[in-house]
Amino acid sequence: FFFYFICSLRVDMSSEAAAPAAPADGSHDGSGVSADGRRRRSPVANREAAARQSKSCVRMLVDKVDAWFSQLRTHAETRMAAWEREYREEQQKEAKAEVDEPENITNATMARDAEDEGLTAVLGKDGTPQIMKETDFGDKLKHYEWHQNDTEVTVKVPVPKATKAKDVTFAITTSKLKLDIATLERRPLLDGELWAKVEADNSIWTFDDLEDDDERKDTHKVLTLLMTKLRKTQAKMHWTTVVKGEPEIDTKKFGPAILQVSPDNPNDIASVLADINEQ
Repeated sequence: FFFYFICSLRVDMSSEAAAPAAPADGSHDGSGVSADGRRRRSPVANREAAARQSKSCVRMLVDKVDAWFSQLRTHAETRMAAWEREYREEQQKEAKAEVDEPENITNATMARDAEDEGLTAVLGKDGTPQIMKETDFGDKLKHYEWHQNDTEVTVKVPVPKATKAKDVTFAITTSKLKLDIATLERRPLLDGELWAKVEADNSIWTFDDLEDDDERKDTHKVLTLLMTKLRKTQAKMHWTTVVKGEPEIDTKKFGPAILQVSPDNPNDIASVLADINEQ
């Protein structure tokens, strides 16, 4: 618009310059010729010249705008082409990674999803990923059941509702356990060397209600013993039993645990190496 204004100003100035000045005495002979002999333009001719000049300026303005938009379009097309090329390259990298290591990607996703739900992802004997619950890493026996996770071992013992704390004898060290319940037929229930060491000071027992769907709920409750492992274990490195001499589970069927390790996170790598050394 500023450019158009300048053009209009030029048109006005050229029109004024084209019209000769009137005589100082105000006389006019009507011949269309000035006193100095130059032919004067008529008002119509001046307007036509101004119109031509205005059209010329408008064309110049349109050409300038077209050129600017052309440059803008070229720049936008160049940037879009670059973004599209970068996107295609990224897609190709991801596709190549999936082709090169599809199992690792699938397993890592499974491990992450399992961890979010409080579960564990392991590889079976045939190499197939499996999702395991805590109860899968344990056993259900006649007088008690037990299960474990990476850091804890839980023992659950159904006892008559009349059982009191005074009926329970509980003694534990880092490597031995004795659990005797006076209201049970089997006495002591557990007495011997633990499968692996525990943190004795962090091991406790409590009385809890049975699950609502347990048919013994009206006559029994459950004694829950929770022991904290001194060193955590995973998958095939888990405990095979609570006390040595008791029935064992086959932990080899669990295979190795599927771990989430980011190559960009030194803490992840250090944690995995520490776990391997401990086991």
